[in-house]
Amino acid sequence: MDLHLDYIKAIVKYGSISKAAKQLYISQPYLSQFIKTLENDLGAEIINRQTTPITLTYAGDRYLHYMDSILDLYDQMKEEMQGISHLKKGRLKVGVSPFLATYTLYKLLPMYMQKYPGIEVKLIEEKTETLENLLIRNQIDVCLNSLPITNDAISYEYLFEEYNYIVIPPEHHLHKNGLLKKETFDFSLLNGENFILAKAGLGLRRFTNEVFMKYRIQPNIVLETINAENALQLANSGIGITIVPQSVVENVSLSQKDNLYPLTDPAFKSHIVISFARDIKRSPAAHEFIKMAQSVCHDD
Repeated sequence: MDLHLDYIKAIVKYGSISKAAKQLYISQPYLSQFIKTLENDLGAEIINRQTTPITLTYAGDRYLHYMDSILDLYDQMKEEMQGISHLKKGRLKVGVSPFLATYTLYKLLPMYMQKYPGIEVKLIEEKTETLENLLIRNQIDVCLNSLPITNDAISYEYLFEEYNYIVIPPEHHLHKNGLLKKETFDFSLLNGENFILAKAGLGLRRFTNEVFMKYRIQPNIVLETINAENALQLANSGIGITIVPQSVVENVSLSQKDNLYPLTDPAFKSHIVISFARDIKRSPAAHEFIKMAQSVCHDD
């Protein structure tokens, strides 16, 4: 594109096709043919051959105007692309399960936004099922969620694992005095009990359903929530039993009245991952977010 503009500008500068061809180190027939082909493509004459020296027609002036504008826009695009590739500009859409948003993102997101202030970050909090669909439709770049992931089109990088706790309400017939974070528990006793659970479609609910299947528990679901801390507080208010992740337990004030029994079976640890669509190329902003998430979580 630059070269073709140089051809036209040289003709105007030197006033003839032959002189322009000489200065451009190309043959006159080649330059004449180039102008003729261009005029045919445009459907308008751009060279006024009736004047000496040769001048541009009105169409030729407008052609140069538009081509200069296109080149300026192209230069702006290149500058922006270079900025994006060097993480000076860009956009990152992060999906996260509500259960993970409160106690995981705060470790990572402020650090990322401080390091890359030119990256516009958009946060999407949805059910795990919805987030998986957004990933494969390229509507979010990355997602913080927990295993299991059910869609084969999604890959992930491991971040960390954590225990989960059964929370027994005060005044419940299974409640014991004292903070019991290390005692074992007979899970068969939970069959038919009232439960506060994560809403269907959330990662924690998928996990909880696997626990129920393993121990053949038929829960009586009295309440569903998208907030793990709410579930803990509601359980302690006496509404029902719940299951909450270790990150929630470690970030709230507990008392001697709280009964928390760990799910000690290694199969029932929660595995927190950062996921992305398998066949969609990740942007530099997404690549760096994944890299930072791994570094921050592994350091912890």
